[in-house]
Amino acid sequence: MNGDSGNVTKSDWFGNENGIHGYPDASLSDCGYGIAQVTTGMDGSYPDPLDTLHAGAVTTDYAANIAAGLRILGEKWNQLKDMGMSANSGSSAYIENWYMALWGYNSGVYTSSVNGGLGFFNNPINPSYPADRKAFLRYSYDDASRPGEWNYPEKILGWAEVPQLTWNGEASYAKPDMPLSALKTPPYDTFCDSSNACDPAAADPCPSWNNLCYWGKGVEWIGAQSSSNSSTEKLSYSLGSGEPELQSKYDHGSCSDYPSVYSRAIIVDDLGDHENTYDCGDFEAYQDGKFTLQVGDNITTRRNDGSFRATPYIANIDLHQLGAGFDRHVYFTHSYDYGEVFHQVTGRWQVHPASLPSGDQSGERFKVFVHLPSHGAEATVRYDFIPGDNTAGAQADYCNINQGTRSAGGETWFEMGTFSFWRGGRIEMDNIQKGGTGDDNVVFDAIAFVPFNRADPGACALVDGGL
Repeated sequence: MNGDSGNVTKSDWFGNENGIHGYPDASLSDCGYGIAQVTTGMDGSYPDPLDTLHAGAVTTDYAANIAAGLRILGEKWNQLKDMGMSANSGSSAYIENWYMALWGYNSGVYTSSVNGGLGFFNNPINPSYPADRKAFLRYSYDDASRPGEWNYPEKILGWAEVPQLTWNGEASYAKPDMPLSALKTPPYDTFCDSSNACDPAAADPCPSWNNLCYWGKGVEWIGAQSSSNSSTEKLSYSLGSGEPELQSKYDHGSCSDYPSVYSRAIIVDDLGDHENTYDCGDFEAYQDGKFTLQVGDNITTRRNDGSFRATPYIANIDLHQLGAGFDRHVYFTHSYDYGEVFHQVTGRWQVHPASLPSGDQSGERFKVFVHLPSHGAEATVRYDFIPGDNTAGAQADYCNINQGTRSAGGETWFEMGTFSFWRGGRIEMDNIQKGGTGDDNVVFDAIAFVPFNRADPGACALVDGGL
């Protein structure tokens, strides 16, 4: 979303085929970082890793990420050129000629003198890809929902030909200059002949599925190449231009504000250490409360078959960040139905125990407000009010809130009502909700505790057990 910060763009970091239901498998993980999905130099277990500064830049700075990706792509182009593997005229000015370099960018260039070249995985004749597939995105944006049906070069060139759309339906970048109104990609049998033990007429064109299938020579599918039949870059900005001003869809509001006129509120935010997001510094009294997140049900056991039941490893996969809400940061996950403890994420907000009375004393009453972000919240969730151990007979209560409609599209403090707390008292909310399907966003934002001297049930009709 334009103007929003969030988690870095990642590939299959968890090694579970981009799923949210399976345990992570580090041995199968694909640690691609950012828009260029940079892997080279990002894993310390491989040769020539980047130092911490540069690896951090690749992870968090889009310009550094693109620069790293282009450097790697250029290396693949040069490797292929040194091996005599050029596409068409071999001119780097034509976008179609980068097909094999993109292939090598994703799955590597094998420089061995025997059966070197490009592996079979990204060969368009590979039967893993449907033989009747159309050009990626050319006829339907729905192609993006099943990207595994196209090889890597086809996907990259498809996104070049059909730009991603922004929130307001505008292309997020310029199309190339395409004299044929589309990129001219190679026929699927272009990289399949006797030189790589491949038969384009066979159901399994290269049955050995080993280095005999590697493609190791130049190829031509655009004859007499020129600007009349091949695509070239289109520069939207001249070299040396400054970065365009970012147009945000949503107003992020002020860094921190108080609910209504209550400047004495104790605000417990989801960022306990208050990172400097959007140049937002610490706010007053931020240390007077505590926010914690728990993933899973906090129970790890060994099953009879020797495997572990460890819910945090799965619940953490579907936990994300967004640059919205109080102090311009929220955590969010998705709502799941009862019993889905492997996806449970629980947030807890509590006033510092030193500011609360012991259970044998009168409770400390607060008017409670929950902050809801202008965007990113969709689910109806239950906030549980837990008073803490007390001799006053005060019981827990709860309030159901539709996070999406209550925010009304703006940064909002919603008044819940008054409630009394003792030491150990807190407010809890999790994403396990009746009828949850794993689709609606559940956000964890700030809660404000305002010292108050009288009971006020508020919109939630809370039963305040304080004396």
